[in-house]
Amino acid sequence: MKRYLLNENLNNLPKIKTDVLIVGSGIAGLYAAFNLDTSMKVMVVTKASIEKSNSWLAQGGIASVIAPDDVFESHIEDTLKAGAGLCDLDAVTTLVEEGPSDIRALRELSVPFDRNEDGELLITREGGHSCRRIVHCGGDATGRETTRRLGEIALARKNIDCLFDTYLVDILTDDDGVCGAIISDGEPKVVICSNVILATGGSGFLYATTTNPEGAVGDGIAAAERAGAEIFGMELVQFHPTTLATDNWVSKRAFLISEAVRGEGGILRNSKGEAFMQGKHPLADLAPRDIVTREIIKEMNRTGEDKMFLDVSSMSPEFFERRFPTIYSECQKRGVDVPSAWIPIRPSQHYLMGGIKTDLEAQTNVKGLYACGECSSTGVHGANRLASNSMLECLVFGRRAAEHVKKNFRAPKDDLVLCDCSAEKTNVPEAEMREKIEALRAIVTKYAGPVRTPKTMAEGKRIIDGLFLEAQNYSLTKETDFCYYNMISCAKMIIDGAIARKESIGAHYVVED
Repeated sequence: MKRYLLNENLNNLPKIKTDVLIVGSGIAGLYAAFNLDTSMKVMVVTKASIEKSNSWLAQGGIASVIAPDDVFESHIEDTLKAGAGLCDLDAVTTLVEEGPSDIRALRELSVPFDRNEDGELLITREGGHSCRRIVHCGGDATGRETTRRLGEIALARKNIDCLFDTYLVDILTDDDGVCGAIISDGEPKVVICSNVILATGGSGFLYATTTNPEGAVGDGIAAAERAGAEIFGMELVQFHPTTLATDNWVSKRAFLISEAVRGEGGILRNSKGEAFMQGKHPLADLAPRDIVTREIIKEMNRTGEDKMFLDVSSMSPEFFERRFPTIYSECQKRGVDVPSAWIPIRPSQHYLMGGIKTDLEAQTNVKGLYACGECSSTGVHGANRLASNSMLECLVFGRRAAEHVKKNFRAPKDDLVLCDCSAEKTNVPEAEMREKIEALRAIVTKYAGPVRTPKTMAEGKRIIDGLFLEAQNYSLTKETDFCYYNMISCAKMIIDGAIARKESIGAHYVVED
């Protein structure tokens, strides 16, 4: 496996220096930046813009014990149940008990949480939760509003330098741990830095249909693995049961129908109107996501149909438009006259529970390297993430990463002696590389989807191993090249992890051939 992606002498690259490098501009990265000391020079690197992160797209809300009739023990129990026995209790307890203080911090930062006429927070319920504990912004635009506000703060800080349209190529290490990174805005350069926080999101774009943006290719995870970081649970891929399924819309990203819609009374039905989740789980339509996803797939297979429906007719038009303005608008665009018309839905890839393994301080096994948000594996989500715990994890562990950096600051080195990676490699034209990316997405979808069999996983491994071996000989010089290599690296981690995990658990659902 390649240690570094570039095929050139790294010593010849221009160098810049910073105290802390944060890769990713979603909630985890921005909240980490906010919690660092203002005396530190902070560089935030993002491959696109703040508006093109998973955080920006998040609809549902943030789960936290806010309501007077809620208790920590209940939130912990719901999280553990959804995680199907693979959660780390200490991580879950940390998440739940520290979450309310981070919600208060967001309120003090003027994040516009929805409130009632008396000024109290509006709180809803989602799948897997035993009570209402989800706070939200703009009805169904929590991620957008939270990311926007944190972005405003970060961009106004004099100690924070944001580099947009800049790609993380590699993480540099020496005997002392992290010593820097290679980034590229079209021209590669070295960042000299001994504290690196990865907040690069998941790897949803490995799948043909996903709610993730195009940039979610697992690049931070792949770079961390090349740097020696431990990776855990990549086979634990969550599929959201309800994404909009219409034939008159062309999009690279599946549009999410938030779980909060079912929390407000939405009912899953087949084309005959049968509420097929009844009797399948004690929570019926509000069962954990992996269970609902599999039941939808079973029902589609049983009926021979390519979609199911979400009946939201119990809600008034005024309520639905006010509570779910983004969903209302998108449905109307696509010719679905909600709430009177049923919403056509089908499952799509949504979230990665595995990733870069960290401790409770968001530290990896590589000194000076931290990970938070979806790219990390904190132990919070186990085998199946509980709804709206993701943004809470971004807050709690993004803050914890920043706090640990402050207490254990590692000054940047004076200079670095790097490797000469010059080698003759095969150049792949841009158009051909994009074709390889699309072919890989189809392969991962077919062999590592929501329902897996030993035979299909073995065949998938044979194909992916061949592609990975072939990719070792490619010359990687531009973002598309980096994307493909990172995607094939993550695909290999997913299929290897799926085969290694013998038991069927949570999102890793295996049936006999």
